[in-house]
Amino acid sequence: MTESAFIRRHFNESVQLLNECTDLLAEPIAEVAQGILMALMSDGKLLIAGNGAYASLSNTLAAYMVTRLQDERMGLAALSLCNNPSVMSAFGGTLSEQVFAKQVHALGKQHDMLCVLSADGQCVNLTHAIHAAHERDMHVVAITGGSGGEIAALLQDNDFWLNIPSDHALRVLEAHQVTIHALCAQIDQILLGSL
Repeated sequence: MTESAFIRRHFNESVQLLNECTDLLAEPIAEVAQGILMALMSDGKLLIAGNGAYASLSNTLAAYMVTRLQDERMGLAALSLCNNPSVMSAFGGTLSEQVFAKQVHALGKQHDMLCVLSADGQCVNLTHAIHAAHERDMHVVAITGGSGGEIAALLQDNDFWLNIPSDHALRVLEAHQVTIHALCAQIDQILLGSL
């Protein structure tokens, strides 16, 4: 395979998955946007968590909510649970499984929402965070890939699930970035009627 063919395959695989997600996720993304705004209008906030590259995506989503995606609007209450190095490094070994749950217990309250991001839905520290959110009567938004794993199994009837139907972690991450953009654009559309 030539270098350019390899690169074309990369783009084509990503485009193919995004096309598959278009009809699959359009309505669920609109529902999640409504759910987040309902939580915020009830004096809630969005707590966001993810691991590895998903920690960065958590920070990005929080930044879009607090500042903006494209158009100027009021700031929306959102906090990435991946931002504080002191908190993140305070947990060693098996205690790291509790790093997000502890923050949900400390910061979360009824009407808040927890958003977890994972390529495969198998992150133990995110499943513990979901348990903590449910204990606080918080709704959960799970953004996953593949089968959704343990995360999907924990979701309750009033939770939200956005799932990318692929087991290819890199393609899922790319699709999650587009999903986050679509979600924030829909929130802006509801608030501003500008898109």
